Amino acid sequence: MLIKAFFSSKNVLWLLCAYSAAMLVLDIGGGDIWLASKLYALEGSTWSLQQHWLTETVLHKGARQVNYLFCSIVLLCTAYFSANWRKNKHLADSFIALSLSLISAFALVAYLKAITNIACPWDLTLFGGTEPYIHLLQSRPSYLPYNQCFPAGHASVGYAWVGLFYFFRKVAPRWRFIGLATGLSLGLMLGLAQQLRGAHFISHDITTLVLCILCAKFCFMLVNPPSANRKPQTR
Repeated sequence: MLIKAFFSSKNVLWLLCAYSAAMLVLDIGGGDIWLASKLYALEGSTWSLQQHWLTETVLHKGARQVNYLFCSIVLLCTAYFSANWRKNKHLADSFIALSLSLISAFALVAYLKAITNIACPWDLTLFGGTEPYIHLLQSRPSYLPYNQCFPAGHASVGYAWVGLFYFFRKVAPRWRFIGLATGLSLGLMLGLAQQLRGAHFISHDITTLVLCILCAKFCFMLVNPPSANRKPQTR
């Protein structure tokens, strides 16, 4: 019932349609290569920002450490309010859903990275590497090295926080769009940093964003099913 309600949601259907259209433009239509070529040229036909202190030390390594901190805070809040569930069921359920949303987004993106075997831009001959460009749905020759560049793992550090939209919609509705903007802004910043390093195409980031949104929506529906929000009909 929950799965049916999830995939019958108009928002989910529209999101999947928009994603499909974007992938046609970026992967099949060459949008990925076009944008990466522009970034590559701006950096002097080399990924000069690959080891830069801002993109590598601050926005890559540093951002992960900050994310661990905030995820730990969310998990601690979840444990605290869950222990006092009877006193504040609404807040406890919201923190449980947010925790599940974050964990599922990170886990799903990491799992797909491990099994998709897609190269990074810096691996390709087009951008100074040694491998040919292969579309996402094309079979990859077995003689090529195994890569884990799709979807964008680091962008999930930011995009996973789009779950704040659903969290604040439950506990403080006026903050819901600030929560959404937070997740989108962080994901965009971290994703762009990785694109500038040559680690990902823009389609990799968009895929991560869509996965994070779907995880967030599903987890909040799981903890607070749509049927639970319906008022009983009166005769």
